[in-house]
Amino acid sequence: MYKKIVFPIATVLLLILAACAPAIDARAVPTVSREIQASPEPEAELPNPVVEVDDPLDFDVLGVVITPHEQATNISYSIIGGTIAQIVFTLDGETFTYRAAMTESDISGVYEIFDPLPQSLDLEGAGFKVTVLVRTIGNGRRGALAEWDFDGARYSFYTPNVTDFESLTDVLLPIVYTDLPFALCCG
Repeated sequence: MYKKIVFPIATVLLLILAACAPAIDARAVPTVSREIQASPEPEAELPNPVVEVDDPLDFDVLGVVITPHEQATNISYSIIGGTIAQIVFTLDGETFTYRAAMTESDISGVYEIFDPLPQSLDLEGAGFKVTVLVRTIGNGRRGALAEWDFDGARYSFYTPNVTDFESLTDVLLPIVYTDLPFALCCG
């Protein structure tokens, strides 16, 4: 019986409260405009950090010397962020990226998990010794990266193609012999 009385009383109380509430004037309610106004200022575009250049001589301003392989095709030259010289080329159907900058930081742009046992190669010339460290990715199935330092500059040489230590260094060594001052001792 209690339930039969509570429900009607609650309903009557709600109706009384609703009748006592002040009426809302529709003219007083602000309206939301659905118009989208164009911004008076154009959106700012971020500058492209990669600037195409004509040839390796354009890298002189960066203080580094890098050149492509003599038999390379599809060669492109660029400067990244005003500090990194980059050459991308194709050789025997494989793509290579060669970079250099006056820094001690990683410039490779390769963010992979490398195989645990890198290999190295020492190159010596008149008054210098360079150690080239080669690290493969997925046992070479997903490429390899070579890195070295010389005279305050950092270098990297990368391919995403299937490779191993010997194949990568076969492409790299003719380039390094051109770019490092071997001509002073051997030339």
